[in-house]
Amino acid sequence: MYTQIDFTPYTLDELYSSAKAIDRECFSKHAKEIDELIKTREAQGPIQNTDLKIVDEQASRGDRRVAAIIDGLIGIAFTVPLIMYIGFDSLMQPTLELSLFLLGYGVLSVLVLHGYLMYQRGQTIGKYCMSIRIENVDGTKASFTTIYFKRMLPMQLLSLV
Repeated sequence: MYTQIDFTPYTLDELYSSAKAIDRECFSKHAKEIDELIKTREAQGPIQNTDLKIVDEQASRGDRRVAAIIDGLIGIAFTVPLIMYIGFDSLMQPTLELSLFLLGYGVLSVLVLHGYLMYQRGQTIGKYCMSIRIENVDGTKASFTTIYFKRMLPMQLLSLV
């Protein structure tokens, strides 16, 4: 079964990372395509993305922690006005309507704050500030749906419990 993947938007660093991580026996067509793109890009000259960490270098726990703290502080700043408006008393015994409203507000605020960066670069604001991103196992940028529906939305739903 051959799944078509468009490797052309990948940076040279992403192509190197993918070439190193790919199972060449199982995905020989993908590996060949990646190798050809690497040769083409190397012939074009060095174009480096200096915003991100070095390829194959995982972000340290410290970098991830700082990025999470930045994202958390931004989220708090975005939520405090709502809590001030609703009042703490309402949050002590939330109704179903209030819980659904808060979920909707959380989803909307994440999309407004981080949506563009998640879609374009696989980053949140905190990760952007720390020059790291969310990646797939093969080292490529994670898609928006992977980031949001597999990582963020489940945490938002758990926060309502």
